[in-house]
Amino acid sequence: MDILERAKELGTMIGNSQQMEKLKNAEAKVEVDEKSKTLLNDYKLLQVELVKATREKRSEDIIKSIRERLLQKQEEINNYNITSDYFECKTTFDSFMKQINDVIIYAITGEEPCSPKKCGSCGGGCK
Repeated sequence: MDILERAKELGTMIGNSQQMEKLKNAEAKVEVDEKSKTLLNDYKLLQVELVKATREKRSEDIIKSIRERLLQKQEEINNYNITSDYFECKTTFDSFMKQINDVIIYAITGEEPCSPKKCGSCGGGCK
């Protein structure tokens, strides 16, 4: 079996994984829930507003105000069951994908991606 066939097999397995199923279900709930869509859209708009204010070198008071509204919106997102579940599933899936990538890197290089020799290079610190 060649490498591309194995990659396709791995992709299929990932696509059929419990982690992917949970993420897809959580995404579907967000897509049909108006409050979720509004919260996420509002958050995205505040992020854009903050970047714009920072680039335009707006006053520190304005930037601080936008940051506070952004943090409040993040708190709303974290406290709303549908969006918090989505982000929890996404974090779990991202961690799962990192584990898979780490195994692949180890198989290629013989070194763990976050080994003492590379400590700090992955941003997560060594365990």
